[in-house]
This record gives sequence, C-alpha cells and structure tokens, in this order.
Amino acid sequence: MGKSSISGIRARQILDNKGRPMLEVDVMTEGGVTARAASPSGISAGENEVYVLRDLDPEVWNGDSVFNNIRLIKDVVEPALKGMDVEGQQEIDRKLIDLDGTPNKRNLGGNTIYSVSLGCLRAAAQTANVPVYEYLAKDGIKSIPLPTYSYFSGGSYEKATVPFQEITIVPYKAESIMEAVWIGRKVYEEFPGTLQDMTGKTPRYAKMSGWQCPTADPIEAFDLTYEACKRAGVQDKIAFALDCASSELYNPQTKTYNFIDREIDTDELICVLQELTTKYEFLYVEDAINENDWENWSKAARILTRTRLIGDDFTVTNLERLKKAAEVKAVEGFIFKPNQIGTITESIEALKFAKSMDWLVIPSGRAGGVADDVVADFAVGFNCPCKKSGAPNGGDCLYGINFLSRVEDLYPDLRPFDFTPYAKFL
Repeated sequence: MGKSSISGIRARQILDNKGRPMLEVDVMTEGGVTARAASPSGISAGENEVYVLRDLDPEVWNGDSVFNNIRLIKDVVEPALKGMDVEGQQEIDRKLIDLDGTPNKRNLGGNTIYSVSLGCLRAAAQTANVPVYEYLAKDGIKSIPLPTYSYFSGGSYEKATVPFQEITIVPYKAESIMEAVWIGRKVYEEFPGTLQDMTGKTPRYAKMSGWQCPTADPIEAFDLTYEACKRAGVQDKIAFALDCASSELYNPQTKTYNFIDREIDTDELICVLQELTTKYEFLYVEDAINENDWENWSKAARILTRTRLIGDDFTVTNLERLKKAAEVKAVEGFIFKPNQIGTITESIEALKFAKSMDWLVIPSGRAGGVADDVVADFAVGFNCPCKKSGAPNGGDCLYGINFLSRVEDLYPDLRPFDFTPYAKFL
C-alpha cells in the first residue's frame, strides 16, 4: 500500500455552530496524514436532500445524537475503505454509495457518507501538500469569488418577521476583495442607526447573523437595506439577492404561501417578486417557488426577466434535478451545498453540469455547520462568482470572508469575479 492509502477512519460526535450534535471523522493514511471533516445540516432543508441519520432517541440529545453513525463507520465503512487510495475520490464515493444501497443514502446516512467523502478529499490534498482549493482547481484559479452579506434573516430563521429567509447584498462592483469586505462591514455598521431612524424600533440581533427585520413587508425590508447602503455611500457598488425559501412558506393543502398575516397564491407571489426586481437591481432570486412545483418555476422564470432564478431546495445539488430544470427552463443557477447530495464526486458532477450551462454556481454553508466549511475551497477552486455568507460577524461567517481575503493576498494578480455578463438588469 502507498502513502495515500487509507489506514483507518475514526468518528466522533461534536456540536455544530447551533449547538446540535453532528458527526466528525478523521481519515488517516499510511503516509501519516490525518484529515478531518464534518457533515453540516440545514435548518431550512429541501425534502429531496439525502437523509440525515440521527439516533432519534428523545431521551438522548433530544433525538439528534449520531452514535449509531459512529458505529456504522467502525463496523461497515472503515473495513470497506481501508487500503483504498484517497486520491481515487470517484472509487471511494462509488464504494460508499454501494455500501449504502439506497437512493437517498438512508442506510448509512448522507451525513455519514459526506463526512467520510470529504475527509478523503482533504486527505488527498494534504498528501499532495496543497490547499484543497488548489487541489480542486484542475483548470487553474482565474478569479476570486465575492463575499455576499445577508443582513436580515426571516422565514424559518426568524418567525413572525419578513417571510423571505435572507435579504442579501452582493458588492459586485468592488474592485478588490478587500473593498468588498470593507463594503460589507460599512453597511453592517450603518444598520442600527438606519433601523432606529426609519422605524423607531430598537435594533435587535437575529438568531442567524445580522439583524432582526422590523417589518413583515419584503419591499420595506429592501428599502431599509438600500437606505443603509446609501448611508454607507456604497449604493452604486452593490446589487441585491434574495432567498425566498418558498417551500418553507408553502401549504400543500391550500396551495398557497403563508405571508405571515395572509395567504397568497403563486401568481401573487410572482407579482411580489416582480415588484421587488423592478424597483431594485437583483443579481439572483433563490428558491422563488415551492420545490416540487416544476410548472410554476418555469412560469416564474418567464416573468421575472430582470433577475436570475436559482435553486437550492429545488435543485439540492442533484445532477438529475439540475438536468430537468434545464429542460423546463426553470433556473439559471443553483446554490452549491455538497452535503445535500452526499459525496464529493456527485456534487462536482452537478457543479460541472451547471458550469457547462453558463449558470451561476454559488457555494454556501449550512445553518448548522462548522466554521471551516469546505465550500469556500469549492468557491475558489471552481471559479464561482461568490461565496454565500451572512453578515460580517460571527466565526463561521468571518471564516469565509477572511478565506477570500487570504486568497487575494496569495494571488495578487487575480480580480474579483465579473458579474457583469450575468446581471440581467443591465
């Protein structure tokens, strides 16, 4: 066996950044490498994501513990993968898929499979003595993804506030990553005074990052965000993005969306988005329609011509769903979350398909994750347009922002990604 052969896999339970149990593994090689990886999980998760296996014992960690996953790694996964080469990612991932034997990875759990798959990727990069983003960048690094900033959290993140999940700015006209970081921080500093002056309400921190939205009206929420950008003097440097997370609002019995104080149908929802994207410049709108409503996704894409519709719960980093979305002309991009599909190989296949369509691919962490999420490496290694982040505070958000700043320092000849060809409002 060579130095990159797997010598062992160790697993343990740790806590994610929301204090919930999560699975962490160490993949060890004959050459002395130990690579660590954990599988995040979302608060807002698509129903077509792979299965997250937990113990479900209400008396132990409220049912969220992963001790059975640890046993499965010891008894099933480690014996099967021992001796395999971490540089053979596709072979390892195929073995993991075959070991599980179910379409949604229910037997081993998508979180078990993803943790091991990612651990092998990181072990391969360490064996090659390069950062993961360089190991992934087979075609070279051509630009640096921009950080995005979500200042208001709503929907399932913040009940009884704005119905949509994330209200975001993208500093797409920043001439450097450092300027993009400065823009994000400057706007963040303007928010408390803006909220106090315009609403008369005391600003409060949100559960996720940023600020609690003081209004249930999405248009008012964007008005407040734009005012903060104006006060920061950067309104000409930014455009908006929106995560509707509409599946979280959808009532399948009535086929309507809960807008906090009223129920609206799909046509009304599209009208709200049309009004928003007419008033302000939007680079993309995420999960505009319920994740299983293919017909109305296509309808929304035909109507909302000043922005790009991209999927998250709708596409779940799944190649087959992305192909179908392309056939029905439902999206022009997707949120890349490799744990949604379960293996590094499958997530890369989805990413490459979207790139071949000239779609936006936007890597994102999860609400319940780890600070050093590998999606930052994917964002750089695959020349993605931006890396989805929260407001510039808190360890997990700042990790991704600082990651991009370091890349700019190490690659001084690279520029931020040029969004101009993708901005439909221009």
